[in-house]
Amino acid sequence: MRISTQLLFSRGLDNIQNVTSELQKTQLQISSGRKVQTPADDPVAATRILRINQELEQISQYQRNIELANNRLELEDSLLGSMAEVLQRLRELTVQAGDGSQNADDKAFIASEIRQRIEQLAGMMNTRDASGEYIFGGFQGREQPFVKNAAGHYEYRGDEGQRYIQIDATVSVAIGDNGKRLFEDIPSANNTFFTEANPNNQAVPTPVITQGRVIDQAAWDAFYPEDMVIEFNPLSNVVPPAPNYTIKRASDGRPILSNQLFSSGLPISAEGIQFEIIGDPVPGDTYFVHSSGKQGLLTTVERLADGLENYQDSDIGRQALKDLVDTTLANLTNAETRILETRARLGARLNTIENTAQLHGDVEVLTKEVLSELQDVDFAEAVSNLTLQSTILDAAQQSFTQVTRLSLFDRL
Repeated sequence: MRISTQLLFSRGLDNIQNVTSELQKTQLQISSGRKVQTPADDPVAATRILRINQELEQISQYQRNIELANNRLELEDSLLGSMAEVLQRLRELTVQAGDGSQNADDKAFIASEIRQRIEQLAGMMNTRDASGEYIFGGFQGREQPFVKNAAGHYEYRGDEGQRYIQIDATVSVAIGDNGKRLFEDIPSANNTFFTEANPNNQAVPTPVITQGRVIDQAAWDAFYPEDMVIEFNPLSNVVPPAPNYTIKRASDGRPILSNQLFSSGLPISAEGIQFEIIGDPVPGDTYFVHSSGKQGLLTTVERLADGLENYQDSDIGRQALKDLVDTTLANLTNAETRILETRARLGARLNTIENTAQLHGDVEVLTKEVLSELQDVDFAEAVSNLTLQSTILDAAQQSFTQVTRLSLFDRL
């Protein structure tokens, strides 16, 4: 069989190129530490490596979520623990306020510290997490949840949402508690109320209605659960013409008080409760009193401070203060119970997070072992292959050189 010179050269070069290619592939594997450089090297292994890397990335995302959830829940638990300490101090102050030996000046001094504790609580309720979001704002994480209104009382401006984060394919955990449930919807020891201005009122600047107080619990209990509407009438309803209002029962419009003269900031009393409207409403403006079996923590403490600051040393005043102290102590107990219940739920969530984190850690270790078997180079084997391939390449190059030197002239 005759072999042409061209075929001889072609086969020799092909062999050298093939060996060189394998040698370069081995060198790249050693330098990168990876067996599979391209899907063409091992399509099956490449597919499995891609899927495993996706699984590891998902685990990493879950672990980041776990860290975020853990940080937020630990912060909330710490805040609630600090609040419990403040409530204990408020309980002590409330008991002192009810001491019959305290005079009006003593009660005013106690009220001053209570005001300081209110600000301390409000500051905790408006705490932000590491990303700048308010812990207790519900879904409104960028909006301050507890804001002081024009009357000087705190209002909740957040919502009732509860945010969750996924920490596993089938597990999501709540990463906070909204302030509405935690601090506002506290069962009250006695029937109470809250006030509200009609958002469509026309007066400018906008008058405000204070949160008010119960001054005769028996009278309010008899009226409960009715609501009230305060309507501002035309000035001509009284003689001489002047600002005046009528209070009606909300359910049927029956008048409770009619054509009462109004003066900004003076107490308005009806059915055992008292409140103020500060400003100058215009005819047609309306305000509402809603009966309620719940009372916010800050409202409870603010009403105690109001009662102490406006204490009247009389039989009626002393009885009103006694009722206020009893109600405050009971409401503080309810608030403490709500905090304890919430901390128990926080503990359960933190346990879930800890267990899930451990599971992800174990799965991650096993998954990385499988990935290593698929893609990591066995350096001992690779170096052995490199040595063998280098030897083969040297032999191929030498044989090619010798063969290409053959000539007929060498036989003459």
